[in-house]
Amino acid sequence: MTSARRSRIRLGLGTRLALAIGSAVALVILATVVAVSIGVLGRFDAYLTDVRAGRYAEVAALTADVVAENGSLAIKKQELRRLAVIAGGTLIIRDPAGTVAASISELPGIGKGNKAAGNATASHVAVPIVVDGVTVGTLEITPLAGTEDPSEPAPATFREAATFILVAAAIGAVLASMLITLVVARRLTRPIGTLAVAARQVEAGDLSVRVPLPADADSRELAVAFNEMAERLEQSERLRRRAASELAHELGTPITVLVGRLQALADGVVAPDPATLAATRDVAEEVSRLVGDLQDLSAAEGASLRRAAVRADLRTIVGRAGASAQAQFDQAGVVLEVASAADESPVEVNVDERQLERAIANVLTNAATYTPVGGSVAISVAAEGSAAIIRVRDTGPGIESEDLPHIFERFYRGHTRPSHAGDEPGGTGIGLTVARDLVMANGGALVVERTSEAGTTFAIRLARLD
Repeated sequence: MTSARRSRIRLGLGTRLALAIGSAVALVILATVVAVSIGVLGRFDAYLTDVRAGRYAEVAALTADVVAENGSLAIKKQELRRLAVIAGGTLIIRDPAGTVAASISELPGIGKGNKAAGNATASHVAVPIVVDGVTVGTLEITPLAGTEDPSEPAPATFREAATFILVAAAIGAVLASMLITLVVARRLTRPIGTLAVAARQVEAGDLSVRVPLPADADSRELAVAFNEMAERLEQSERLRRRAASELAHELGTPITVLVGRLQALADGVVAPDPATLAATRDVAEEVSRLVGDLQDLSAAEGASLRRAAVRADLRTIVGRAGASAQAQFDQAGVVLEVASAADESPVEVNVDERQLERAIANVLTNAATYTPVGGSVAISVAAEGSAAIIRVRDTGPGIESEDLPHIFERFYRGHTRPSHAGDEPGGTGIGLTVARDLVMANGGALVVERTSEAGTTFAIRLARLD
């Protein structure tokens, strides 16, 4: 895979994750900014209202002092102008009957005719004029634009500054969150990108590729699973190549012999006497056996589709399988001990009897092959809770530790030498594979329960019927 494609994979994964997380963070930040803006500006307006209310109360108190001093609501223009400047708006003084006693509609520096109607920033406020505890009139104040008290914060300026700060903070926070999210996402997805590259290499046929183990637990678990898968694929490919080579050799030798003898018979070089024909038949049977093993493997892989399950007594099935294998054990000089079913209660299971018998036969054949002359193989049935278990225990040399993880793999032949097959491992290495597949097709499992120098115990576990 090219580096450009590798970059596209990493950027694609990291960017999508960054955009998703960053967008969510940005929405949260924007919502927070809006909420803060509403809260801050609302509090600011409330503060201004309180400030103005205090200022208007102060103007009303000053007006009451002037009225008390003059003894009349008709305050002079000079005093009204001073009070209007303090109030920041035009003033109207009304008596209790509502009649205007004094008013001023212009302020110094704002210009004559600058009426409240054109420049009002708020509706007029009516404040009572109280002298010696008696309300003697009402002071109406109409604020004008540009007449704020210097001690009072400028609303427009404050709002502009607050809005600018909040917007700038929001933009900065969004950009920072996107940047941080992108960095974190790239770091999190880098192992996935590396894994994608490795997967492409495996797809291209490079089964030796492995990925480094990341620091975080989740990515490490994924990398470990990938490496284990690649290891199994590499092992399977080695077995396949070795099996193909061995099968080609095992088939090629007898076929070459068979063709040579047939040619010799056809040319008249060898007389077709009974001994020659018998030897030719033996070679043909060897070829037939090898082909039959391959057919058995193919049939076992599809056993679940052809399964015809019935309710059956497991002890009876084991008894039949043992009886069928007895001749092979007699020939190998190995004692076969089959637990009697007559004195035991039935252990019923739901299985295809023919498939299960074949699986048991393969396990027995394997045990007979690796058990030395004079040794023994015992097969028994037990009911343990909801499980029905068949155990095949031999007194062979046990399974080598390096062979144990692979004994159920097709075409695998271990390092332990068979006791009755000369110096080379016997068979094609598919007997236990076929047995495992047949047991699995019936909802069970075939496992090595124990192995040591004193022997090996295989267990077939099935679901027991009540």
